[in-house]
Amino acid sequence: ITVLEFSQIIAGPFAGMLLADMGADVIKVEPTWGEPWRYVEEFAPGENRSFISLNRGKRSLPLDLTTPEGRSIIHRLAKTADVVVINARPDVPRALGIDYETLSAQNPRLVYCENTAFGRNGPQRNRPGYDIIAQAVTGIMASEGKIENGVPQQVQSTPLVDFVAAFTIALSVCGALYHRERTGTGQKIETSLVAAALALQTS
Repeated sequence: ITVLEFSQIIAGPFAGMLLADMGADVIKVEPTWGEPWRYVEEFAPGENRSFISLNRGKRSLPLDLTTPEGRSIIHRLAKTADVVVINARPDVPRALGIDYETLSAQNPRLVYCENTAFGRNGPQRNRPGYDIIAQAVTGIMASEGKIENGVPQQVQSTPLVDFVAAFTIALSVCGALYHRERTGTGQKIETSLVAAALALQTS
C-alpha cells in the first residue's frame, strides 16, 4: 500500500506513522525547506526528536506544490498510489491541485482522507486549528477542573486531540481499503480535530 502524506505537526504525521508501522510505503511530501515541526527544539539542523518519532518509517519527498513541476510529480504519483492523507484548511488542497476531485479523477481507486480543524461546514470551516484550540472549543480543557484565574487549562500530558484524530484517520483508511477490496472503488474520508475531541467526551 502506497500512501502520499501531505501533513504537518502531529495528527496527520502520527496517522501516517501508524500506517507505516502496519507496512505501508508512506511518502511524506514536504515543502522544499522541510515541514515547520522539524525546527522546534532542534538537536541538529532540521531535526528534532518529536519530528523523528512522528515520521519514522517514511520516505521524504521535498516538493514545491505551488509550481507546475511539483504538481506534475504528485499527479504522476497519485495515478498509482493507494491512499492520500492530508491535514490542512479545506481551501488548501484545491489551491495546490491535490484535492480529492483532481486526484481521484486520475485514480478512481484512491482512498483520500482529509483532516481539518473544524470540518467542512459551518462558519469556522476555513479556520486553521491545533490540538489546544480543539481542546478549548469542545470543553476538554474544562473537563479536568484545572482552572487558573477563571480560565480552564490545557490538558498537558499529551496532545490528546491530535492523537485521537490520528487513530481515526488510520482506522478510517483501513476501513476504506477493505471497502475498496470488495468494490474496486476508492472514496473520500473527512475527519476533523473537533469531531475527534467531541468523540473523546462520551462520558
